[in-house]
Amino acid sequence: MKNFTGLLTATVALLTAACSPMDDKYREFIEDGPITYLTQLNGDEIQAIGERNRVHFIWPPQTDPRGVKAEIYWSNKLGHHTQPVDPSVETSFYVNDLAEASYIFEISIFDDQGHSSIPVTVTATVYGDIWESYLTNRAIIDNVQQGADRKISYRNNTESSIIGTDFEWVQDGAPCTVFIDSSAVEGLLPDFKASSFRYRTRYVPEPGGVDVFYSPWQYYVENVTTTAIDAGFDKPTNSFTLPTPNDGNWTGYEFRWTDKTTGEAHTQSTDGNTVTLSDYNSTAVNVFTRYKFDEVSITTIGLEYSTVRYVDLDRSTWYAAPETKKADGSALVDVRSAVLADKNKSPYLSHLLPYNSATPDGWNSPSAHFDGNLDTYISQVKGYGTTLETNAARSGTQHSNGGVLSDGKDVWFIIDLGAKQQFNYFRFNYRGGQSNGNLKPQMVSIYGSNDAACITDESKWTVIKESIVPPGCSDASNNADMNHIGRVSGNILLPDADYRYLKMRYDAWTDGSNTMQIAELYLGYYY
Repeated sequence: MKNFTGLLTATVALLTAACSPMDDKYREFIEDGPITYLTQLNGDEIQAIGERNRVHFIWPPQTDPRGVKAEIYWSNKLGHHTQPVDPSVETSFYVNDLAEASYIFEISIFDDQGHSSIPVTVTATVYGDIWESYLTNRAIIDNVQQGADRKISYRNNTESSIIGTDFEWVQDGAPCTVFIDSSAVEGLLPDFKASSFRYRTRYVPEPGGVDVFYSPWQYYVENVTTTAIDAGFDKPTNSFTLPTPNDGNWTGYEFRWTDKTTGEAHTQSTDGNTVTLSDYNSTAVNVFTRYKFDEVSITTIGLEYSTVRYVDLDRSTWYAAPETKKADGSALVDVRSAVLADKNKSPYLSHLLPYNSATPDGWNSPSAHFDGNLDTYISQVKGYGTTLETNAARSGTQHSNGGVLSDGKDVWFIIDLGAKQQFNYFRFNYRGGQSNGNLKPQMVSIYGSNDAACITDESKWTVIKESIVPPGCSDASNNADMNHIGRVSGNILLPDADYRYLKMRYDAWTDGSNTMQIAELYLGYYY
């Protein structure tokens, strides 16, 4: 008979051995039943919008109704935020007080039993003062007054984070503001009467964001115009009366100059629109217009204003006397009827080339330099070569261009000012219609005398200034702009002179054409 008792005993022992202390290691994990997980958030549905030192989290309603809170960790779980949630509606909340940086966030959903979803990670960038410090204003490409309005023009905006630009100014005692949207390429500051404004560009770093960042304020400020300074400058007292802008940010004017004797720099300011410069000893002053926006003071770029006054002499007293003579001693007043042999018959004039013309452009006479008619001129024959030296050295030869006879003398003219007059500048109006500088002297020298004998006695002349290269002497004078350097030389400074008779000698010229022609000559005194 078999022994089942022994077998049963062995089986019990074996079962007893199967429930050994080894199973105690796992009992705590299985005694409450299987592990329960909530549905994991879909990372593609989570919006993590970077804002100013915070992140805005948004995700849609969830199908798992058990969630009651979200746990968010970042920075290796050194940062933590708990957010109550309702799975049936969209979740939207901020994690605040974050340092400016890029983050990886780990998000889990928990139920009221402490069960969680598997974490999902999302990345986000937090913006702050550092990012804002790099922002620049949307570039303005044009800023002009258009009727009563100020028109601001831009290129097309390609920066998605720009939402527009704020403009601020003050006029009629009231603040004015305008916002120009980033989609616009033009905008208006309506009824703009001020002379300054400030502007800054708004940024929202990411789509869907609400926190606005700003570029630094940039300032547009207008300086007083030269015309306005001219109208308000009194030379004898060195006083200025300047405009008072309709601008609540305007605070006055500033003047800077350098003493022409000592080299010392001077600055003087006024909070109003009038000032008399103290100890002023200069020929020019830099004028600045000053503004203040909140606590920011802005000064325009300086406008250099010459305080020298240029006063032309009255040319009605001038004459070439005795008037240029012909060979028979008669006056050569209208040289249209003269013949070539009649040239150079006056001690007042050298190498005159008469030119017969029915129109003023060609009327040639000694008084052409001061008759006020730009179409008349003195046409004087060029000598041999291109300088007075080569001319004088080749007496009796023909002119190199055109076969005009030359007697080898210098080319010059004399004007009697009628009385001794003080002057320290001259200028030319060149004859118009020239496409080059062939008809212009390339260098001149000026002499003065108060002795009538100077007309025949070369020793009676005193040098005022030699070897002057007149501005515009090589430029075309066929420019329609009467102020073009090819048409007018501008005032050329001389040492102070006080003479009745003036002699101008032509020292250099080009070898093109036969003559040199100047329409008008002016003398004057600056102070």
